[in-house]
Amino acid sequence: MIQPEWLNPVLGLFMPLLVKLIINTNWSRVVKTIIALITSICIGFLSTYLTGQFSIQNILTSISIIFSISQVAYNLFWKDVLNKWRLR
Repeated sequence: MIQPEWLNPVLGLFMPLLVKLIINTNWSRVVKTIIALITSICIGFLSTYLTGQFSIQNILTSISIIFSISQVAYNLFWKDVLNKWRLR
């Protein structure tokens, strides 16, 4: 069984790459945030399903961990890397 203690942070760490492929640079910050939240929700559902811990509390916990880590990872690491690569 996959353990959520390491799955959610890993998913959150790489989620900014997925979101960057989805969003358009011309969209407003609010739309970009909504896309990131929707992506976090989808990945949170998938994470709880894969770990076999499908309950409301675990879903909300997974979503919050994934979204939080993705925002921190983007601001601390991916933002500079993606700007250097000039991806979108």
